Amino acid sequence: MNANASSGTQKMTVRHLLVLLTCIFCTFGCAAATFSVPGLCYRPVAAYLGVEVFEVSFYMTIVYLSQVAFSAPVGWLLKKFDMRIICTIAALCTSLGYMAMSTYTQLWQWYVSAVFMGFGEITLLWLMVAGLLNRWYKKRLGLVIGLSYAMTGIGGAVLNLLGQSLLGADLSGWRDVYLYIGLIALVLSVPFTLFGIRSRPEDIGLKPYGADLDTVDETVDGHIEKPGVPAKVAYTRWYFYALIFAGCMANIGGIFPQHFTTFYQAYVAVDRETMEMIGSLMVMSGTLEAFTMIGMAGGKVLIGALESKSIQLALIVGCVGGFIGLSMIWAGGENVILPVTFAGGLLYGLIYPFVTTLLPYVTRLIFGSKDYDRIYSVILIPVNLVGAFAASGLALIYQNFGWAPFFITGLCSIVIIYIGFNIAYYAGKKHYLEQL
Repeated sequence: MNANASSGTQKMTVRHLLVLLTCIFCTFGCAAATFSVPGLCYRPVAAYLGVEVFEVSFYMTIVYLSQVAFSAPVGWLLKKFDMRIICTIAALCTSLGYMAMSTYTQLWQWYVSAVFMGFGEITLLWLMVAGLLNRWYKKRLGLVIGLSYAMTGIGGAVLNLLGQSLLGADLSGWRDVYLYIGLIALVLSVPFTLFGIRSRPEDIGLKPYGADLDTVDETVDGHIEKPGVPAKVAYTRWYFYALIFAGCMANIGGIFPQHFTTFYQAYVAVDRETMEMIGSLMVMSGTLEAFTMIGMAGGKVLIGALESKSIQLALIVGCVGGFIGLSMIWAGGENVILPVTFAGGLLYGLIYPFVTTLLPYVTRLIFGSKDYDRIYSVILIPVNLVGAFAASGLALIYQNFGWAPFFITGLCSIVIIYIGFNIAYYAGKKHYLEQL
């Protein structure tokens, strides 16, 4: 008999905790290695191969495009098969794909690894974390999603420091960076995906944390039938596409920080008249991004906690914080007031979590749990497709028109994010409640 049978709701168990730890360690290791560390090796690898840095960094575009290609198939696989199998394969693809780059001698080999890493990360970062936590947690769902995704920022900070020491002053240790960081990703993922998770709590006689124990689940052909909107119906609802649009805009907002270091190096830390570097400022060129990463980690936890209580409160805090933060980065950089610029990076971290934390949470609220994996995986196709091209698109803005249009675009996008999520959430919630 379930030890929680005497109480009204499912209590936290070791199994619930292991699921959360699996999500935390997979984002800290595999996701951070894929998305937060690659820039360490771009220049030394380009020098070794005798190619441009862009040609090396292009493998990350392939990672994003591979995520688009694998999004729907992986969503179907996670619904039909044991998540332990699919997620373990994904962890191996990411970690071994990253480790393999320590042995490469030809550019195309990086591109092959990118395909495997794209499969691994659409599974682990985007679908496993949101899917597992949606199945295993009813209470504090937003908080645990935010905590898990915060590990990409924390893992990125830790692995960047480790990678910098492995790389060395002459940048000759790039093979060690790939080898050891890939090994860390492997150790932090595979044991947990193999032994720490089950596809659903009902598989082992449990319910989601915080769920009513007295509720009897309906079954169809022996399978538990969850409440919610069928995927085929969801695809016909206009607010489904409004949510996709909001998610795309949120992903663009999350890509803006990739250009903050360029803004600092090309505009803040130079003499505006001679365009010569100012050494005392240039040595801090990574500080703005570091502050943004810290803000991102804290923001994911905060927004995750707030959305569990009020979607509107999470939207207001995130959008107002992001708007003020981006304005401070712009104004502080324009006037070379570094404390204002760095504090702005910290605040901008509040808008960062919307695509990883708020988007999956709102998806579950307005479409339910019935076909959540399929619906969310389809949403991620255009969201990741936008991510694949947004980085170069944003670069074109400041390269051709200057930094003012770049920041104006960012401020306008935050307003659109707020409006888009509100429209999708309130329309979807109304229709969902009417169908129950």
